[in-house]
Amino acid sequence: MSRFSRSLRRSTLPLCVALSVAALVAPITAMAANNWNPSRILAAFENPYVGNTKDVGVISHRGIVDNGCPENSSCSILNTYNHNVEAIELDVKEDADGTLWLFHDQNAGRMLFHLPNFDIFQPAQNPKGWDPDIRTMTSQELLGSFLRDRNFSKTGYHPVTVARALATVKTEANHMLVVLDIKTVTAVNQAANLAKQLGMQNQVVLKFSSSLFASNPNAMLGATKGVAFAPTVYAGDEDNIATHYNGLCGAITPESAQCRVNAWVNEAKGIGASWVEIGNKQPVAGDPTYGLLRAEAGLKRAIGAFSPVIEYRVNMHDGYHFVRSNGTCCAALSDYLSRTRYFGNETRDDRPNFAAQVFTGATNVITDDPLSVIPAVHRDTSRYQ
Repeated sequence: MSRFSRSLRRSTLPLCVALSVAALVAPITAMAANNWNPSRILAAFENPYVGNTKDVGVISHRGIVDNGCPENSSCSILNTYNHNVEAIELDVKEDADGTLWLFHDQNAGRMLFHLPNFDIFQPAQNPKGWDPDIRTMTSQELLGSFLRDRNFSKTGYHPVTVARALATVKTEANHMLVVLDIKTVTAVNQAANLAKQLGMQNQVVLKFSSSLFASNPNAMLGATKGVAFAPTVYAGDEDNIATHYNGLCGAITPESAQCRVNAWVNEAKGIGASWVEIGNKQPVAGDPTYGLLRAEAGLKRAIGAFSPVIEYRVNMHDGYHFVRSNGTCCAALSDYLSRTRYFGNETRDDRPNFAAQVFTGATNVITDDPLSVIPAVHRDTSRYQ
């Protein structure tokens, strides 16, 4: 992780207005030197090949954080901007009132200050302490809360609504592309409306599981409302598509589960998907998503990838470094290997090796350590101007 610029000013002001976009003010001052055009960043992500040369985009997962600067916050958004990273991925969760917020975990304990503070280092089942599901919390509760940083210290930052986050980017960090990682169709619709209200259709990318639209990818157009979108296809999604997809396949290759997945992706690209994120965990024959990865790379299409970075217990070497969705720690990547009905089973997760993902086809990489990835990939930022 980079050192956080000490000149960035923390906000201690509460968000004391209704959740209207017009009333939202960014808490710190952005100072990035470049003048990139977000629509051109999106165009480069959508069309990564110039001849045989592949430009790789870098996406900062949760934003660049540091002591006092929590993830998925106004601070991490502007810190990413100030480090000239072209894109940021923000995690979206819905509260009890239907408002969209930036939270990575489904439960609040790890990220919100609440005495006694939640201890994340405990088993996943029936954790002890204050760790409510975001879906049970009201907007007022969240507005009055403070975020904890990576060392679990209270910061001066409040949780951020998606409306506020997008307004912050538009007014204070307008060279960046924003990827919103969304879990439900309802939230996709809401996020699309917010992006359209701000005129950010070509700056916001709505990312969601292909399983939400497994039977009919064309329905993505109605949900995204003209806002850029990027579906994800992981091993479990392939099973869902193979089971439920109603489109045609078999015109060129024999009808099969793999044919249905490839046809689904072809339809998604045909209706305007900016890219497809493929959850390939091992780029070798036998991995469930390798067939799709190989097909898309062969067509020189835009392919997204996620490269996990160690989060906690950094000095331990047992593989258990990653926070779970309920905010407890720690899981190993091997805990999430999938078994599929049609495509075989995942046996290992090599995604921390971002260079291998790029070598085998990825054209953009989501990472919690973007400043290490940037110098290691071919990235022509002149295309962003």
